[in-house]
Amino acid sequence: MQRRIVTCFFIFLLSCSVQLQATNYFQKLSKFTTEHGIVNNTIYSIFQDSTGGMWFGTLEGLSSYNGLVFSSYPMTDSITGYPITLIDQIHKDQLLLGTSNGSYLFSISSKQYHKLDDPEDFSTITTLFKIHNRSYLSTKSGIYELDDQNRIGLKRFDHSITCKQLSPDGNLLLGTTTSGIWQAELSSDSVLVLNRNYPELQHESVKAISFLNEREPVILTENALWVMQEEKLVPVIEGSFSSMNISQHNEILLGTFGEFIQQVYKEGEKYALKDYINRDNEIFNDFYDAQINVLFRDHSGSVWIGTNRAGLDRIDRKKITYKKYKSDIQDREPEAGYVNALFQNEKGRLWVGTSGKGLYYLDRKKQCLSSAPIFPGNLNDLYVEAILQHKDKLYVGTRHMGIITTSVVAGDNTHVVASGQLFSKETGLAKNDYIYALKRFDENLYICSSKGTFVYGFDDNSFSKLDSVPSINFALDSLNNRWILSYRMELYFNQQKLEFGTEVSDFHIGNDGEVWLATGKGVAFLRNVNAKPIFYNPAKKVIEFTSLRKDEEGSFWLGSRMGIYRFDPQTKLFASYQIVGGSKANSFNHAKLLQAQDSEFYWGSNDGVVSINPQASSYLPKPMFKVEQGVKKEASIFNVYNYSYNHQEENGLAYRFFHPDSSWNYLPVDKSVLDFSHLDRGSYQLDIAAINADGIMNDNFKSFHFQIKRSLNARLSLWGIILIVLAGIVFWYWKARKADLASVVEEEEQPETPEDKIYKEWTQDEFMQKALIVIEENLSDNSFGVNELYLAIQMSKSNFYRKLKKFTDLSPNELIRFVRLRKSAQLLIEAKQSVNEIAYEVGFNSPSYFTRCFKQQFGIAPSEYKEHYNMLSCTPEKVH
Repeated sequence: MQRRIVTCFFIFLLSCSVQLQATNYFQKLSKFTTEHGIVNNTIYSIFQDSTGGMWFGTLEGLSSYNGLVFSSYPMTDSITGYPITLIDQIHKDQLLLGTSNGSYLFSISSKQYHKLDDPEDFSTITTLFKIHNRSYLSTKSGIYELDDQNRIGLKRFDHSITCKQLSPDGNLLLGTTTSGIWQAELSSDSVLVLNRNYPELQHESVKAISFLNEREPVILTENALWVMQEEKLVPVIEGSFSSMNISQHNEILLGTFGEFIQQVYKEGEKYALKDYINRDNEIFNDFYDAQINVLFRDHSGSVWIGTNRAGLDRIDRKKITYKKYKSDIQDREPEAGYVNALFQNEKGRLWVGTSGKGLYYLDRKKQCLSSAPIFPGNLNDLYVEAILQHKDKLYVGTRHMGIITTSVVAGDNTHVVASGQLFSKETGLAKNDYIYALKRFDENLYICSSKGTFVYGFDDNSFSKLDSVPSINFALDSLNNRWILSYRMELYFNQQKLEFGTEVSDFHIGNDGEVWLATGKGVAFLRNVNAKPIFYNPAKKVIEFTSLRKDEEGSFWLGSRMGIYRFDPQTKLFASYQIVGGSKANSFNHAKLLQAQDSEFYWGSNDGVVSINPQASSYLPKPMFKVEQGVKKEASIFNVYNYSYNHQEENGLAYRFFHPDSSWNYLPVDKSVLDFSHLDRGSYQLDIAAINADGIMNDNFKSFHFQIKRSLNARLSLWGIILIVLAGIVFWYWKARKADLASVVEEEEQPETPEDKIYKEWTQDEFMQKALIVIEENLSDNSFGVNELYLAIQMSKSNFYRKLKKFTDLSPNELIRFVRLRKSAQLLIEAKQSVNEIAYEVGFNSPSYFTRCFKQQFGIAPSEYKEHYNMLSCTPEKVH
């Protein structure tokens, strides 16, 4: 009893210490926040460096954004007042700055400015460009070549360059102030050569050059916007604009001198302008916000806006490629868009059931839902809830008229004629029942209705009732187990109700029997019917999902009343997408989600049908990120900057230890400090990567090494005190035990087994001792295997196997089993537990398998072994 008290006290102290370390760790991670905007400043230039960091030129100097916070680097008093109109990168650690007071170099590491020695005729730098490792500066007076010491060299041309742009073919284009656009290249003897490009612009002053996704040029000049029409550049928008850029969704954006951001769109054969953002938007609220100096699109697709006097803003418009189908009477009666049912037949025809407007089919040519009347006259205002086609017969489940059977006219998949109703008085399915769903498995039709679940045989026209619970969905798994979703949003497995603590809207059964659920508390994972559900949600949200389907890549697509989501079950990360049209367009109804034959997904919404092709979706690019090791002079502490600026609250970080087989650990973006100083003493290898808002991970992860060296500090002092106290308790216990045993006959020593001798020899080696300790610490964990063993001792599979072969012919799996069996033999000798209890305690899932392995190792069954050593250990009782 005294031994148990001491052990429990020691475990309590240890758990308190571990809990304290974990609490401090996560408190450190949660202190960082992200700020947005440079307040009350004039932004003249925006640049993104090679690592993804953002730089902003202002009237006072440079500002930067590292993915977490903004930092400012003011110039000296003699420089302040000259706006930084150009930012470019000469080397990895050097930025080139152009001002009206000359040119400067800025060191990214030291944060210091250095003025270049400009020639007397040198005016403001307008661009920097490189060709084959040769650097050239352009100014209002011409083009100069830089020498190796970053001093301005010889003048090459008199052209005054205003902008530069790489074409889709990789050609460098230079815009000029008076003579249009020139293409720059090096001749065979490394001399810079300029050739005229786009002769239509030879007398134009060029402000900006861009290219649309179709590789077509878009040019902004002093007086107009030019686009390519019939293989010729023509002006399509007259007027003067401050800046231009192309959004990630191929939209032409123009910065103005007082009219906010204008988007160029095609209206018939003509081009026109419209506000890119509503003028009532919180981003723009006064006249100075409307004066746009510069528009810049970063690598993630976000558009940064530099204003004249109102600071910096960022527009993050993340979209997905989608199609939207409204009914052919949508303009007159919008309520017809409420979609209740979706079904695709074998020929690819998509049938659509609406609320109060009857049956439709999707007409892909007209891009709309076309009506398919079932009855002549005015009887087609049906509430169609379910659809299923078998051969040439269409079964239409309705809200008040049960199942209507219709014949599809031969040769015309769009014309149907009512032929009767499907019902059964004997089983209880009435003509006017509320039909929620129709599902087909093999040659049977399963009917979910307000009266329960029924099955109808297509071949023999037979009816039977499966369950009396009003149901809205039904499925059979690979073992023919019945899954029924009730009207009350409760899931039943073979008539057994499963408890989730929330409503279930839809479910997906995996190949291995696992179940994924769309619920009122997010996406839920159920490993088996006896397991507890695990819930997943987007960062800082709890979403009520209404439907889910799995795509070919293994991701789940989900409907909700707040838009469409994609969930990656590997990373547990979400991506969200909004459909244009307000809340009504983004309200996707219960379980109305279909994956078609062409892998496209179709959702039924309150505003028509929305389709998405995952293979053609406009996902974001892989994130750029930077890692700083050695924060606070500790090699085990890292700052990670994620430069995925789109939807930053949904971006994330990932890290793993040691070898490529290890699992990645994922953290939300605000966990930007990784602190591993609490780890045990030793050497570690760490891989760090970043993930964008679409759950796409950067495969080019960064690797780091660090060591943990424990020094005498406050924590060790605390441990010293704890150890002294424990030593005192142990000494007291030892004295008491010694006195108690003085009058007791010393028990006979247990004989040493061959396994004990082998084990003792192994413990003489440091490697084997470490491996054995790890296995013993995880003995009761039946999921502990060789991968967990490699990770725990920080050794690759090949190295571990090579070292193990020095001492034994056992494989790693056999070593784990040997330790488990040796421990079971010790427990059997003590005779305090049953054989089954011991089997589970040493990590075996099956007592029968344990018995078989034990008999192979020791030659006798566990029960016989226990009985044999009980007889050996019997001693006479003490006479009082």
